[in-house]
Amino acid sequence: MFQTPPVVIHRHRLPARYRVGLTVMWIVPLLIFIATIITQRGIDPALFDPRFLLPVLLMIAPAFYFWQEGVDVLSEGIYRRIHVPQYHPFDAMQRWDYDQGADRQVLTVWNQQGEKILECRAGHLTDFPDLISVLAARVKN
Repeated sequence: MFQTPPVVIHRHRLPARYRVGLTVMWIVPLLIFIATIITQRGIDPALFDPRFLLPVLLMIAPAFYFWQEGVDVLSEGIYRRIHVPQYHPFDAMQRWDYDQGADRQVLTVWNQQGEKILECRAGHLTDFPDLISVLAARVKN
């Protein structure tokens, strides 16, 4: 009935300083906006009105996206949390390539149908060498 969640071996996220910075960048304008309302009117019941709360939630949605974006390495595959979260088993991966050019350090992974299932830059994920080593061990080029 209930499935146990897969065990995450590695989590590869945007480095913490960038995640915090992007999250703050999305939340601070909202906090300034609310603080201005409170200083002008005090705690107003209009702050709890759904017509106000819905735009507030929409304004902070990108902050949650930046915080969770990344790649989780599981025992049997990867869980890609970039744009739309998707699980890809290692068996469905056909090949991968790490382009280590001077201006371009990009990892690309393709599935059995030749479609890109992951493309990310080395500087955008923490512990990038660990991700490369897992792919080298589990996906045969």
